[in-house]
Amino acid sequence: MNKQKPQQSHIQITVRFVEKKNGKKAVFDARKILRSLNHLTHDDRLIRRINALVLAQIAGYAQIDTLTIRQLITSTLIQLDHPELAKRYEEYRPSAVKKTEFQQLSFF
Repeated sequence: MNKQKPQQSHIQITVRFVEKKNGKKAVFDARKILRSLNHLTHDDRLIRRINALVLAQIAGYAQIDTLTIRQLITSTLIQLDHPELAKRYEEYRPSAVKKTEFQQLSFF
């Protein structure tokens, strides 16, 4: 008996630029999301699922900032019942707000 392979669903990403914390724009590279997920787990199935869900959420953006991407990844991990990975992701990639909280001000 022949079985058809399920068709791959392709998400059309329209994001062209990512605004970094310093305000500069960079070309969007979806592979960076995969690399950051690979630091959390080596479960390929989970990585593919999280990546697909995050890319689906940002698919309609023309430009997005790095903080929003981080928040989407964290919320997706929590929704998939992986709060421990969400916490590790936040520790690995702290948000800009957390980073600046403890910086000393200097007037010189």
